[in-house]
Amino acid sequence: MNHSTRLLRWLVPSIRQERDEWTALRSKSQQTEQIDREGESCLRLRNLYRELSQQNRELNISSPQRTLNQLQERVGVILQRCRLYLDSTPCHPLSQEQLPILERILNSVQEEQQYIRQQLLLTQTSLHYLKQLQEASQEIWTKPYCNPNYLLNLLRKIEIDDLHLRHPGELLFISLDDFVGVANLQFPGTDLTVYARGLETARLIHFVSRQHTEWQENRDLLLMAGLLHDFGWLMLKQEETDTTVDQNLSLAEQAEHPVVGAALLGGLRGFSGDSYLSEVVSQHHERLDGTGYPRRLHTHSLSEHSRRFAVICRFLELKNSRRELTGDGLRTYDIEEIAFAAALQLYREMKRSEWDETAVTQILSALDPDLQEELRLSDQQNDLFSLRRFQHYRRDEAHLHLKQPHIHPGSPSAVTRTLTDSQREP
Repeated sequence: MNHSTRLLRWLVPSIRQERDEWTALRSKSQQTEQIDREGESCLRLRNLYRELSQQNRELNISSPQRTLNQLQERVGVILQRCRLYLDSTPCHPLSQEQLPILERILNSVQEEQQYIRQQLLLTQTSLHYLKQLQEASQEIWTKPYCNPNYLLNLLRKIEIDDLHLRHPGELLFISLDDFVGVANLQFPGTDLTVYARGLETARLIHFVSRQHTEWQENRDLLLMAGLLHDFGWLMLKQEETDTTVDQNLSLAEQAEHPVVGAALLGGLRGFSGDSYLSEVVSQHHERLDGTGYPRRLHTHSLSEHSRRFAVICRFLELKNSRRELTGDGLRTYDIEEIAFAAALQLYREMKRSEWDETAVTQILSALDPDLQEELRLSDQQNDLFSLRRFQHYRRDEAHLHLKQPHIHPGSPSAVTRTLTDSQREP
């Protein structure tokens, strides 16, 4: 866990460096003489400590946001440790060499609090977008031809609001499930996960397109596909009547939802690249090596837009799927490592020729200029941080309802009889 890649966190601030600072702080406790606590440097740190403590108490985080609550509690623990040195009645002596260490610790606390505030702001803006997306997409369900103006207006608003964002942590949810939990409090009785995934996908596409001119061509196509790519799930849920769905039916739905969504969006016209929308949506789970679904398309069958969009969907799928990243409990990771874990898994799948190398490189460089080099080093050193992916073909619907063979263990003709060359049946 001491590998350098552990310090690369562009979705959640790093806390491991802060842990090392406490070790250094304790090691210098008896090395030099104590300083005057009324000096300028010490007073500045004490004022910063009081300010951060007050801000941490004022953070108002709702109960569904469990991850942010954990981060706030962790900040509180760090501030309690700082209280032993910076309180009005300190318990531990303070030397000159300890001052810069305490300053770095308080700076890490400040960074963590800033990230929590950014996530709270992201939640509030996304709730507003979520409601607008629901309203703007109503025509999709009721009309064979849907005017895209409402959806395009939402995309323009997101683009303007995100123009000042420079860090992935400002536009990607630390936990999609936590955000959906907050949204369910305001919009109960609706399936919001599909809309939340659409918003996060569209915002990441816009973030990458700002840094790579190649993504500017038909950007509206990718943004629209990002908003609506999982709408097939909503159609399948509406048609589902049996509440006791077995595992086979769930796998069939998984294979069907890109095609159902593509058919649903066939009438959405009136923006740049609209003729490719159904194609991109239907292929957002396809892979270059043919292991994707629903049609197991290979390299030559996938368009450039589909390749880019599929990589975006895969990265967010890994980031938001704790079950896949942990391998059903085979390994664990800290919350700060989730984005790096997703990027490393995507990088290794790219090396196995599952994803377009150019698209993966562009996305990783947009997220962090040094990210791909860190991933290369981790992969070179066979870092146990990643998962071993078991290659398999995803079953489609055609494989789920195969008829039994004419001879099977339950039929009379399956009874075996031992015959010799001299024996004949009567």
